Amino acid sequence: MPDTSIPRKAWLALVAAGLAMFLVGVDGSIVNVAFPSFRRDFDGVSNAQLSWVLNAYVLVYAALLVVSGRLADRAGRLRVMSIGLTVFVLASIGVAVAPVPSFLIIMRGFQGVGAALITPASMGLVIASWPPERRATAVTLWGACFACANAFGPAIGAGIIELANWRWAFMINLPIGAIAFALSKRFFAETPKDASAAKPDVLGGALLSSATALVVLAIVQGRDWGWVSVGTVMPVLIGMTLFGSFMHRNKRHPEPILPKALAQIQSFRRASVALFVFTLGMYALMLSLVLFLTDAWEYSIGVTGLSTAVGALAVTGGATFAGPLADRYGHRFVAGPGTFICALGMLWWITMLNEQANYWIGYVPGLLLSAAGMGMTLGVLAAAGVSEVTPEYFSLAGGVTQTARQFGGALGLAVMFAITGEPSGPSQAYGLYKWAFAFIMVSSLIACLLTCRVKTPRPEPV
Repeated sequence: MPDTSIPRKAWLALVAAGLAMFLVGVDGSIVNVAFPSFRRDFDGVSNAQLSWVLNAYVLVYAALLVVSGRLADRAGRLRVMSIGLTVFVLASIGVAVAPVPSFLIIMRGFQGVGAALITPASMGLVIASWPPERRATAVTLWGACFACANAFGPAIGAGIIELANWRWAFMINLPIGAIAFALSKRFFAETPKDASAAKPDVLGGALLSSATALVVLAIVQGRDWGWVSVGTVMPVLIGMTLFGSFMHRNKRHPEPILPKALAQIQSFRRASVALFVFTLGMYALMLSLVLFLTDAWEYSIGVTGLSTAVGALAVTGGATFAGPLADRYGHRFVAGPGTFICALGMLWWITMLNEQANYWIGYVPGLLLSAAGMGMTLGVLAAAGVSEVTPEYFSLAGGVTQTARQFGGALGLAVMFAITGEPSGPSQAYGLYKWAFAFIMVSSLIACLLTCRVKTPRPEPV
């Protein structure tokens, strides 16, 4: 039952923001199961070309999160979220009707633009519409919508592809986006513009976005280009140079992209670092739990989608209890155990999974533990990151924490692929994914130690 101290309008506003994040999350996971269909529909397209269907989205999304957060705080969060939903839905239509791979990739890039506008703006709206003593609950449930979408996405995508084709799998974004748009207009109040503020640092935003895109490009393409190749090293060097220029400019501009007041908040810094380390393992987990079933146990895409859907229930359960507990006892006392439970899930898989499928005894317990721990951790760490942030920086702080999450996820996937490579058969896949699970376990344990250092204000009695 909803907490009676929370106005009904705040709950409905959370539903609107949650639907928007579900839209962003489900689309990303549907792409993973649609890849075989892309290859069949577009004759002669290579895997390297198809990888840009995912990379174009990831690059644009990661590059624009911080700038979009700053824009939302200044220009109006509801306005930015509404534009983001519109761009995302229109780009989804473009993906669904794409006649050639190049057009598909361009539309995926525009989906990344829409997602980058939606994420920090919706988070800022949720934080502003809930009372401070209940914000961990709100942000955790907001984040759980994204996590559930990632968990349910393979099952939803596989089902639609089996019944129709991959193009219809992207058309699901239209009704979800329309409902989220209507609810947000109805239940969110627009944040006022700051007419007295100095002109925003457009060049600084361009420097930061370019630096982020180049570093993420090197991470996601390093496996194909070679980690020490010129093609991988040069984007990193140029990106770091641009980031240095951004930091130099940021210190001197009257309206910087990253204000000094935000960077000085200890809980914001520590939560962002802990979130980065935790997502090193969690993004690798979300993909490896699918690939293990298809590569080691040779499950079909449809069966794999159904087999992993139980994880969404565990994520939801973990998030449902985590938010209120964090509001009552403090963020680190919930997120810390959550990271440890994730590590226990990986330990279960390492010790209990067999080369021959033992789904109920070997796979399900580890999935439930890791998914519940994920639900307990991701949203609570995001809430910890904004717990001491002043209202004028709500969306910006959310953009920074989500950028840390994207960086961690991209790097974690790169490490996972470096560990697993391309298994030659089920037996080799079984052994390699055990090492990937060990990497995820270690990152979860390190995140546990970091989370214990995230000190936030003592919660008021509730």
